[in-house]
Amino acid sequence: MHFAFCILNCFDGIILGLQYYPNGTELAEQFGHGWRYALMPNKNSDELFHFQENQIQPLTPEELLSQIRAEIEFYQQQITTVIRHHWR
Repeated sequence: MHFAFCILNCFDGIILGLQYYPNGTELAEQFGHGWRYALMPNKNSDELFHFQENQIQPLTPEELLSQIRAEIEFYQQQITTVIRHHWR
């Protein structure tokens, strides 16, 4: 399962990972303290972007539910296709 997000400019993508840079560490001094997210624009992308927590806007519950339903529908169609081809 992946987590979806919208960056403040509405660039959609998938959260691949996150790291916390504590105050007073070299990484926090270089990049700022707090959470940083590793993001991929889509599941077929070979690009990876990094953003601070304040640059990420989670999906609304309605948007998340819509994406979950679409993903369920996609996999249900895949299962149906496999079953049809298997039982010919």
